[in-house]
Order: sequence, then C-alpha cells, then structure tokens
Amino acid sequence: MEKTLLSMLMIASCFSVANAQLMVDENGRVGVGIETNDTLLSEFTVNGRGQNEVAVCINTDDLAGLMINRTGRMTSSTHYGIYALSEPHGGTNFGVYGSSTNSTGTQTVWESCGVGGIANGSMCGANFGVAGLLSATSGAGIFGSTAQYLGGVSIEAAYAGYFIGNVNVTGTLYVPTILQPSDYRLKSDVKSVSGTCLDKVLDMNIVEFKYKQREFKSPLRSVEDSTRKCVSWYDEESAFMKNKHYGLIAQELQQLYPDLVVEGEDGYLGVNYIEIIPLLIRSIQELNAKIEQYEQGNATIRKAQSRTADATNLDAVVTTLYQNEPNPFSERTVIRVDVAEDVATADLYIYNMNGEQLTEYPITERGATSITIDGGSLNAGMYLYALIADGQVIDTKRMILTK
Repeated sequence: MEKTLLSMLMIASCFSVANAQLMVDENGRVGVGIETNDTLLSEFTVNGRGQNEVAVCINTDDLAGLMINRTGRMTSSTHYGIYALSEPHGGTNFGVYGSSTNSTGTQTVWESCGVGGIANGSMCGANFGVAGLLSATSGAGIFGSTAQYLGGVSIEAAYAGYFIGNVNVTGTLYVPTILQPSDYRLKSDVKSVSGTCLDKVLDMNIVEFKYKQREFKSPLRSVEDSTRKCVSWYDEESAFMKNKHYGLIAQELQQLYPDLVVEGEDGYLGVNYIEIIPLLIRSIQELNAKIEQYEQGNATIRKAQSRTADATNLDAVVTTLYQNEPNPFSERTVIRVDVAEDVATADLYIYNMNGEQLTEYPITERGATSITIDGGSLNAGMYLYALIADGQVIDTKRMILTK
C-alpha cells in the first residue's frame, strides 16, 4: 500500500492545482484538490471525488489532463510513454480508451479526436502516429466504424485494418489487387443480363480531363479576422493534379446505367467502374457472336466462289444440276448446271407432274452454264426438270410457275 501511495503522490506532483489539498480517506483512497471529507470513489482522484469503477480520475481545465515525457535512455529496443494493459474479464476491454465529447451543444473546439498521435523521431522512416498490432489469429490491428458501438462485431480472419462504413482517400491508394465479394451465396435475384450491352457500351462517351482542385475549411482560423482558412484537398504538384485522366461523365452514364452512378456524402456523383467490366465482357461476347455469323456467311460465299473456280477447270468439274432461281417464278427462271468435259451429250428436260415431256434443251457447253426458262411458254403449275448426261439421269428437281 505504501508503494501504491508513493506512486500516486508522484503522479499528483505532475499537476498544477491552485490551492491543492491532499487527503486520504478511511479506505486509503487519495485525493488532490479536495475540499471536503466525503468518501472518494476512485483510488486516486484530482479535483473531484472520482468515479465508481475508475482507478484514477483527473478533472482539469488545463491543456493536458495527463502528460508523460519519457526522455531517459534504456537498453530495451522498445520504449513507452504510456503502456496500458487490460486483462479481459468479459464485456469490452480497452488498453487505451479515448473519448472527445462536447456537452455544451455549441462550437467550442476546432478539432475533436478521441485518440491523437504524432510521430517524428525515427531516422529510419518507422514513424507512426497511431500503430495497431494484431497478435491473434482473427481481428484487426486497426478497427474503424461509423456505427456507434463496438460490441457484437466479430471478425473471423486477421486484418491489418478493418472498417465498417465508407473510407475516403484523397491521395493515391496503392494496392496489389482489389477483391469484390462475388460469391453466389451472397447474391439474390440472380439472372443473366437481358438485351444487348454492345449498343450501350458503344454509346459511352470516353473523355480525357484534369481534376479541379477541391478545398475544405480548416478548423484553424486566420489571426487577422478569425475566419476559418480554406485548405486545398490535393497537392498541386502531385501527378494526380498534373496528369490527364480518362473516364466517363457520371451524368452521361446515368442515362445508360443509373445503377452504376452513386451520389456521395458530399453531393457529387461517382462511377462504379468495377461493375462496368461485366458489361464490357458481355459486349465482347455479343461482338464475337456477330463475327462468327459473319464468318459463316463468308464461308458460304467462299464455297460458292470455289465451285465457280472449279467450274473453269473442266478436269475438276462434276456434272451437277442446281435448283432454279427464283422459285417460284412468274416470268422467267434460271437453271444452272455443271457439265463435265468428258460428257458426250447432255440435255435438260421439262416434264409436267404426270411425267409427260413438254420440252428439251440441249446443252452444248461444258463446265458451268445455265438455261433460262420463259414462263410465258408454260401454264401456271408445278413442273419437273431433269438433267440427263450420256443417257444417265443426273438429278431431278421441281419448279413452280405462278401467274
């Protein structure tokens, strides 16, 4: 108890309290600046009775409630101005807890920080204003949340930093990769994108631009007129401000894909560029389908060209009868034939549906040739036509005459 009391007295000597009075109550609690003999609530308290379940309680209007200046040299490689250890016994445990509140309801402070840290002592670049180290298999070295609570948050893996809420970065964010949750188990109402994406993607207006400087009002005030100073958001000499950038105009994209444009807390519109990637993939798929369709059409054309080229090479020609074009016809139609070089005689015969021969067209040319049938010489109806070469029926087809 004597060591504890001595330590408390040493701490008390660090505070400047006008007309300070020192008292020790019947329970051995120590108070500084206490003018009554009431029972103290804290083991050590300054300018007040303290609070229940608080070991040391300091009430002061000075700049700092507690200041520790560690200047001595030690052989250890790690030194602490304040070292706090909280053994968990259920509930929420804090090694260091900082709370900055304003109960007046008026603007009485410029900046409010629960815990603030400034580092400027290492010559090797290891300066950290606030550092958080995780020594467990799950949790976070630094945790930040816009929710007004800590209890109930369970982190199942180990992270250097874990944040619940929006994160704003005014400089460059350096990351080797970005992962966006995409597991099927995390999604509902899943369906394939309907309609075409290619047309909308082609309508996207890609622009080049430079960013304007943005400013915010600093809590620091001008000495001359006490007005709040405006501070630039970005470094004018940075590559971010000097280089050209490429992207989309949010208002234009909003007309095509409104779900990809989000209004930020500052009122400005932002673009979800990551989710444009699936639309680009879908557009490539659509374009590929058109290319395949085009190639199939070209294959048909090349096949026809190959047949025509082979027809000029009489040694490669195979005697063939083709469908008349057009079919049906009303005035005239063309029947194409290929006749091999070694064919002695070839004729095209026209028959009615009863098998009666109506007319005959001798074919004297070899290779690719054609015969034109005049519809005026026949009555409307269905007819058969056959190619006979050297007494052999090569093929028979139908044609229809309409009037």
